Order: sequence, then C-alpha cells, then structure tokens
Amino acid sequence: MRVPDDMTDEEAKRKQDDLNAYAEGNGFHLATVFHEYVPGAQSAFTELVEAVRHAGAKHVIVASYRELALSRSLQDAMLTHLSCVTGAEVVSLDECS
Repeated sequence: MRVPDDMTDEEAKRKQDDLNAYAEGNGFHLATVFHEYVPGAQSAFTELVEAVRHAGAKHVIVASYRELALSRSLQDAMLTHLSCVTGAEVVSLDECS
C-alpha cells in the first residue's frame, strides 16, 4: 500500500480497512499489509514477493494496480514478476467494485 506524504492517517486506515473487509468477505486471511512510504521505491514490493513466495500464498490484494506503480507498463511488469516468482493471483479492489 503506497502511503504518500499527503495521505492522512485516516485515509491510510480506511484503505487498510477496505483490504481487510475484502479479505474477510471473500474467505481470505489478510496476513500482512506492506507499506511503501517513498515515492517510486519498490522495497515493499520486494518484501511482498518474498513473503508470498515463502508462505506459498495464492492471492495478493491491492487497493488498485496504482499501488504497484503509476505507469501501466510498470504495473504489468510487476504483476508478471509476482506471478512468475510466486504463482499468486493479484486481486485489485478497483476491479471488484
């Protein structure tokens, strides 16, 4: 979950609550929410990939694909990498609405 400087604590909590609600409502267990505070950084994504691979998780939930990256081509590359390394399916809340 990207947390830009201008995001309030309430907005961040609401975003995390949305992830929790989706997980619970769809039979998933939300184990961890990864936070990325530095614009353009990918350290949280790297941690996510390792955690999913290690746990053998089959799904990753994101509020939107823009949580991964702003450009569609980079989003696609990150989704492909995640899928190839872990086999996990990514669910975007934006597409579920």
